[in-house]
Amino acid sequence: MSAAGFLLSLLLASPGTEPREMEAALQALSEADFEAALSRVEAGLRQTRDETQIARLRLIQGEVHAALRQYAQMETAFAQALEADPDAHLDPERVQPTVVTLFESLRSRLQGVLTVDVEPSRAELHLDGRQLGQAPWQGSVPIGTHTLDVGPGLTTLQVKVRPGRTEQVRVVLPSPAPVSASFVSTLAFSAQVRAALGLAPLSGAGMEAGARLSGTYVFGELNATVGSQFGAAARVGAQAPRLIGPLTFFLSLDGYALGGPALFGGGLSAGASLSLSRKFDVFAELSGRWLPSSDTYRSTHLLGVSGLRLTPGR
Repeated sequence: MSAAGFLLSLLLASPGTEPREMEAALQALSEADFEAALSRVEAGLRQTRDETQIARLRLIQGEVHAALRQYAQMETAFAQALEADPDAHLDPERVQPTVVTLFESLRSRLQGVLTVDVEPSRAELHLDGRQLGQAPWQGSVPIGTHTLDVGPGLTTLQVKVRPGRTEQVRVVLPSPAPVSASFVSTLAFSAQVRAALGLAPLSGAGMEAGARLSGTYVFGELNATVGSQFGAAARVGAQAPRLIGPLTFFLSLDGYALGGPALFGGGLSAGASLSLSRKFDVFAELSGRWLPSSDTYRSTHLLGVSGLRLTPGR
C-alpha cells in the first residue's frame, strides 16, 4: 500500500469521521433531502462499530422513514437503534411528538430476559424497587438499564437488558458474619394489626418481635384477646422463608399461654403473606389451637386471621 493510501485508510477509520456523517445526515434531514440523509447514515454505519453511535444513526434513519411515511422501515430502524443501545431516546425538542410517541411505544413492547444467580442462593431481589422474588431468578423484563438490589442492603448493580437477548448476572455475596453478630444484625421487630374471624377468643391488636436466622423467621407474639372474658395470648413459632415470587407461604408450630384463667396449649398455623413494600406485608392465616378443657375456653379453636404487618427494621 502506498503512503497516500495508508493515510487515507487512517482518516476513514478515525473517530471523527462518523460524527461528521451524522451531522451531514441531520443537515440533509432538516433540508428535507431524504435521499442524501439516508446515504449519509449508511456511510456512517459503515465507518463505526460504536454501539452508541450506531444507535444515533439508526434513530436518524428512523426519522427519515417517518418523514417519508414509511412506517414499517421506521419501526425497523428504531428497533435496530434500541438493539444497539436500549437506553437510546429521541430529542422531543427536535423530533415531532407523534414520532416520539411511536418510538416510546415500540420501546415499551420490547422485552429481554434477565437471569440472576446469587451465591449463596435465596437472596431477595428487587428490580427498580419492585420485588422479583428470591435468587436464582429468571424472567422477562423491559429493555434498558435497571437497578438490581440484592439483599436488601447487600449489593446494588446496574444491569442493561437488550431486546431479545438474555442478560446473565452472577453475584457472590460476602461470607456471613459469626452467628452471634448475625443474630443481632438480623433482629427484626414488627407490629401487626390483626382481625380474626372464628371462635372466641378473638385476636385484637397484636405485637410481634422476631429474628431471621439462616432464612428462617423465628418470632414471638403477644395479643390482646376479646371473648366471653378478656385475656392475653402469647405465641412463639417459626416461619419458613419465601417460596414463590412475592408470596410467602408459611407453616408455623405455635405454643400458647392464655390468661384468665391461665391455660397452656399448642397450635398449628398456615397461611401466606404478600409484600406491599419493604416494610409492609398483608397476611392471612388459618390457626388451630388445642387447649385443656375449661369453662371459659373450648378445647379446640379454629381462627381465620388477616391483617397488616409493619417491619420498621427491614
